[in-house]
Amino acid sequence: MKQRIAYLVSSLFTVPMVALLVFTIMWFDNSKANFNNNLYYYLNSVLFFTIIPLCAYIVARTIPKFKAGGREAERKLAFIFGIVGYVLGNISLVFMKKPTKAMIGLYLSYLISALILAFVNKVLRFKASGHACGITGPIVAINFIAGIKMLYLALLIPLVMWSRLVLKRHDTKQLLAGAATSFFVTLIIMIWIY
Repeated sequence: MKQRIAYLVSSLFTVPMVALLVFTIMWFDNSKANFNNNLYYYLNSVLFFTIIPLCAYIVARTIPKFKAGGREAERKLAFIFGIVGYVLGNISLVFMKKPTKAMIGLYLSYLISALILAFVNKVLRFKASGHACGITGPIVAINFIAGIKMLYLALLIPLVMWSRLVLKRHDTKQLLAGAATSFFVTLIIMIWIY
């Protein structure tokens, strides 16, 4: 039972799904301040931070070459598709008439956190947690964007970390490294922007 709950939590709170949650909260909380009341800006966020990154899981499970690579191939594809989406998302800001501070802050936070995590994982060969990174930074950001009323979302951080420990995908150091990366990156960016 514990394994099933951990798997459910881990699946529900993948990085792309957390992005969808955060951008949707931003839309319903204050679409004017967060997206200039522009549905295109919201959909742009969903495309680059949820749909493109989710494609990694489809590719990993349908293309035989990647399917044979198992969990490690899926993890690598998730990083690649995520970074591609984040780069394209940040480029898209240049073409928008008036992107908001919230969009700029969150877009940059995702991109810089992902690049640092990719460096740590690939170059330093330390398996820092993408799940911990992907839940912590956005929750820091949403508290800047929507206010302290969103502090309760911080309860998701230990829940996601617990799920990754139960599933034996990461140890405590790897989880803390992922969480610390996005916490500090997002905090610095949000303080700078807000």
